Amino acid sequence: MRTILAAVDQSHHAHDVISRAAELAILLRNDLVVLSVISSDPMKQFSIVDEQNRFASFHRELIFKHFPENSLAVEPHNGTGGVYKHGTAGVRIQSRILSGNVVDKICACAEEVNADLVLVGSRGLGNIGSLVLGSVSERVVHKSTRSVLVVKGERLDGPDWQGLSNSQKSGPVKI
Repeated sequence: MRTILAAVDQSHHAHDVISRAAELAILLRNDLVVLSVISSDPMKQFSIVDEQNRFASFHRELIFKHFPENSLAVEPHNGTGGVYKHGTAGVRIQSRILSGNVVDKICACAEEVNADLVLVGSRGLGNIGSLVLGSVSERVVHKSTRSVLVVKGERLDGPDWQGLSNSQKSGPVKI
């Protein structure tokens, strides 16, 4: 794997997604793209520029919380968002903010960055809620040509891979 795409909104579930994405990016030494999409719903009343600024600030908060601040360096970039380099693992972290149909933009961005894995959050709406409302994560799973990992709710303390030795990380999985 070379690139992980983590799609987040401004909910508290974003922290779970970025936490998992940061663990994977560091463990696998992969680049990470943090993506948020501003919905193109004409019924919503907001300024695109204000919304982009809110997402850019939220991305910075997520990145600095889940990657040690003293190991991050800011890189020059064009457009909205930002680009960071995590020094100890050599991981490049890019923030992207797009507008349009959320599912379409997540899938298109995954193709554009050649993502090996797309991470999305699960809101846990339950069977009735997801039947009535549907979910972005469910639609991304069905539409994406890339592998998708749905990150569920709160996690236990510490990364899942904490106990793995270096040989287990790079070697085949034994069953």
